[in-house]
Amino acid sequence: MTIPVASLYRVSTAKQLKSNEEDSIPLQANVIREFVAQHPEWELVKEYAEEGVSAFKYSKDDRDILQNVLADALMGKFKILLVFKADRLSRKSLEYPIVLWQLHRAGVEVIAVADVPGGKKLELKDQYDKLLRFIEGWQSETESVNTRIRVSHVMRQKAKQGCWTGGRPAYGFRLSGSKKGLPLEVDEEEAAIIKEMCRLYLEEGLGSKRIAAALNEQGYRTREGRLWTDTRVRQVLQNPIICGLPAYDRTKPGNTPTSRVRIKGYADLNNFIVPRDQNGNPKPVPEYSIIPLETWQRLIRKMQENCTSKIQKGETLNPRAMSSSALLTGFLVCGYCGRGFISSGQNWRKRNGKIYPCQKRVYRCVTHARVGGGEKLCAGQGSYSQKKIDRIFLQELENFLSGLNCEDLLQYIEQKQVDYLAEATNRLKTLEKELSKNRKIYNAWVKRLDDYFANPDGSLYSEQLLAEKVNEYGRILESLEKELEEVKSQARVEKHRRSQLMEFSMRAPQWFRLFMEAPVETKKQMLVQIISKVVLYRDKIEIHYNVDLAEFLGREEKLEQERFELKVLATF
Repeated sequence: MTIPVASLYRVSTAKQLKSNEEDSIPLQANVIREFVAQHPEWELVKEYAEEGVSAFKYSKDDRDILQNVLADALMGKFKILLVFKADRLSRKSLEYPIVLWQLHRAGVEVIAVADVPGGKKLELKDQYDKLLRFIEGWQSETESVNTRIRVSHVMRQKAKQGCWTGGRPAYGFRLSGSKKGLPLEVDEEEAAIIKEMCRLYLEEGLGSKRIAAALNEQGYRTREGRLWTDTRVRQVLQNPIICGLPAYDRTKPGNTPTSRVRIKGYADLNNFIVPRDQNGNPKPVPEYSIIPLETWQRLIRKMQENCTSKIQKGETLNPRAMSSSALLTGFLVCGYCGRGFISSGQNWRKRNGKIYPCQKRVYRCVTHARVGGGEKLCAGQGSYSQKKIDRIFLQELENFLSGLNCEDLLQYIEQKQVDYLAEATNRLKTLEKELSKNRKIYNAWVKRLDDYFANPDGSLYSEQLLAEKVNEYGRILESLEKELEEVKSQARVEKHRRSQLMEFSMRAPQWFRLFMEAPVETKKQMLVQIISKVVLYRDKIEIHYNVDLAEFLGREEKLEQERFELKVLATF
């Protein structure tokens, strides 16, 4: 009677898929098939292959092929599972024995073919076996961690030398066809578009949205053949590689094993690794320089100034959105794809010259309106009646502002403050203890230094050591005192907001009356003071209030964080 056998092959990277790579899938398959051939009573009935799947990054539950193996094991499709090495199952110390236990519970014997001559049975018969399996998983995980550290170190060293560290070439560049020299070369067509972007931004004074529109009107498209957007324009211009500085560590791990997100301050050269000279100044790679470093730095400064200017003015809408006749253009966001809405529907003029207003204006999702096949990318409606959405929004706005109860509002804020104040109180006590303890240590070292100057020969410590200790604890005290003052300042701000909120609740109904009497453009300027966005779904809207109390109440002087945030849900 033959025994059904299955095999599981796995490699972590696409490079290992090649047959000439060590531990490649073809190599694993050859070794395991030869191993099966040595056992006449065995029959290889199933082969599973995980191509480019890291058993360190991904958990067992996220590995579809491994889940298929476990499911088939429970169905009795095989009695023996062969793996090339034990770490093919998992490289996580806690998951490795669990996977083995699941297989053994299904009546499957697991053998690592290449770990020892003749194969190694991965058993869980007793406590000793279980301990060995845990140690194997721990060793595999440790090896993966150390490999990641080594690779990260190598990448950092390469980045410091101006070498490209891999990945998809940035816009403006392509892989070099030459085996000698640098791995990347400038793509002249894309580089010309980058130079045009810089000219429009610095010389013409256009913003990223208007630059995207200008590029689209001239027939330019992204590398993927899509329309340019303001976000894509900024991504291209903010990448320092366009001025000859390949950057490393501008991103950090995202919410999934393979995703990356930008770090805070991703346009500041001090926050990541770029090639530098002996004095620590950025040193561009000439072959990669599409624009001069000075031009790129001027570009970044202007972007930051524009952003700061908008924040200081309380503006969150671009000029086009502010001038639109649709009330919520610039505030409205699709709850399904996250993009904004545009207003559609034009007035029409009769032959006698009389203008008739359009009665069927709609808000159109940008994904549906401007992206080919947008209905496949966004699960929401393509358009919504402008009249209906405005009516619902205004009703909810009136209910919120006119129905504000000072006590309810304060209760809401106090609920948000109670955790903070409790945490702040505990933090204050901890800081004061730390400050007191380190102040005693600091004073003790100062006294030892004074004793040294009085009698150098009788001191147990050298002058250098004493000076270093005094400076060290002096810096610790300075840091603790600064943090203590910041916590106290934040507590004062939280208390100040109570009186501001009381005044806000009394003025809100009058504010709404003035709002309704104002023209659309003025309405938008007023909404900027209290609304951050309005998220639109098929059957509901979410109004995100973000009230700048000082702006709303007309205060010239502002305290930090003098805002309160609130999300209100309204169903159709």
